Amino acid sequence: MYTTVNMLLNISWRNIWRNPKRSLVMVVAITAGLWGGISAASLVFGLLEQRFQTSIEQHISHLQIHHPDYLTDQIAEHRVEEWTPLHEYMNKDPEIEAFSMRTKLHGMLSSAHLTSGVYVMGVDPDSEAQTTRIDQNIKEGSYFSEEMQNSVLVGSELAEKSKLLVGSRLVLTFQDTGGDLVSAAFRVAGIFQTANKQFDGSHIYTLRSDLVHYIDSEMVINEVALLANDAGQIHSIRQRYAEAFPGLAVRSWEEIAPELYYMQGMANIMMMFILVIILFALAFGLVNTMLMAVFERSRELGVLMAIGMNKKRVFSMILFETAILSLMGAAGGILASLITLGVFGRRGIDLAVFGGDSLSEFGFPSLVYPTIAPSFILTLMIMVIATALITSIYPALKAVRLLPAEAVKDQ
Repeated sequence: MYTTVNMLLNISWRNIWRNPKRSLVMVVAITAGLWGGISAASLVFGLLEQRFQTSIEQHISHLQIHHPDYLTDQIAEHRVEEWTPLHEYMNKDPEIEAFSMRTKLHGMLSSAHLTSGVYVMGVDPDSEAQTTRIDQNIKEGSYFSEEMQNSVLVGSELAEKSKLLVGSRLVLTFQDTGGDLVSAAFRVAGIFQTANKQFDGSHIYTLRSDLVHYIDSEMVINEVALLANDAGQIHSIRQRYAEAFPGLAVRSWEEIAPELYYMQGMANIMMMFILVIILFALAFGLVNTMLMAVFERSRELGVLMAIGMNKKRVFSMILFETAILSLMGAAGGILASLITLGVFGRRGIDLAVFGGDSLSEFGFPSLVYPTIAPSFILTLMIMVIATALITSIYPALKAVRLLPAEAVKDQ
């Protein structure tokens, strides 16, 4: 058995290189197709992975906790009353990397050049920096100022629209816990810039201690953001917190930003659709190549069958030839893709050069680091081999159906 297979493999290998130009064209076509497919997939997956990571790390975190009524009516009155035991519980939780207890309000910003609706985020600077790394996104100025009373951080888009600079004065208007409007003057300590221009155009950070002073005599916490050590344990952590604090609404990132979840699912479907197109092109190319090889060698195949090679071996030989071509192309495509990923995975691809800076309007970074899961490449390899074997059946059947007496007369 081994001797027969080894013989057929040797014959198949030699047959491939009897017409090297045609074989090389086929191998290069498969290589180029797979390289293009894997590169496109890695770019899309990298873009979505960075969109997900920046959304989690800079904005929504893995989990958020609110008063149930706050989800429908975001006013200061709907506060987390159990914030003290919740704070102690999170402090002792080994599965939580960081958390931030916020006073989040809808407000109105008034400057000398603009009046605009904004989200006012009253935070503890240390815990917020650990949870969202907002301190690492300071573009101008500093991350709050101990010397400046009522200091705020303003998003770069909002600062540009309002013509605010570091040290500029602005007035924030918002509701206190009694529903009355309160206005207070603040000064810009810093300007931050994230990957999401919409976020930067609508959010202002201030010290929670400064903000609470204007809305209530007691602590007001109406949003708690949690960052988990292991993203795979989010659902079990959510369940545990929901059971420990049944009077609060505990939501995972999938509930807070369902578009992120659906976006990942749609990307997988889109990539599979692209790969199916590539595999269809591969199938047609292989069928045409192998049919040409069979028709060109019909006399040779007829002689082989006439001197005793059975049809099973002829069939296997055609399958081996197709499989070898496909494996060579697949190996070349994967190798070229890994080299591309190795280069651009470290340096990134700056889409701003191609007008990709507009992606930040939707929360996507302009500098993308392509990435792809090894399981995706393994799946693709299996699909290529399966496609090659399936498409080789038709040319192989054509070969075994040749009549030796007629085939040997073919010139």
